[in-house]
Amino acid sequence: MKARISGGVAGPPPPQRPRPLNNLDLVDNLCSVSTPLREARRVHVKAYGCLVPHVFMADVLRRVGQCLGLHSLATQRNEMDGILAAIERGMTDGDRDTRNVIAMSFTRDSELEPFFGALQPLLGPRTRAQLHGK
Repeated sequence: MKARISGGVAGPPPPQRPRPLNNLDLVDNLCSVSTPLREARRVHVKAYGCLVPHVFMADVLRRVGQCLGLHSLATQRNEMDGILAAIERGMTDGDRDTRNVIAMSFTRDSELEPFFGALQPLLGPRTRAQLHGK
């Protein structure tokens, strides 16, 4: 077979897709919107020697529950909205491991919490899709 050589000018390269968010990116995003989660990460890393994402998500879920209990305070509402937006972004733009951490250790575990009824309508569509009850 003969190779065909084009004398034309190559078009622009295809646009590069941004790299998917990983678990560290997710935690950084969560900590950027929540001072208590920054402290929780510090304690977590001191206790475990590294970040264990599935375990850290229990801290995230706990903080969301605390914010829901303090929903009358605008600062906690803004914090909670930022946390839930970071979670939804992780489900939208995250790699497979990140989506798994959110689905298993945040979304599905949230169904067992007493505040789940208040949390469920606040979840973004990709996060909500991970619920067992859907």
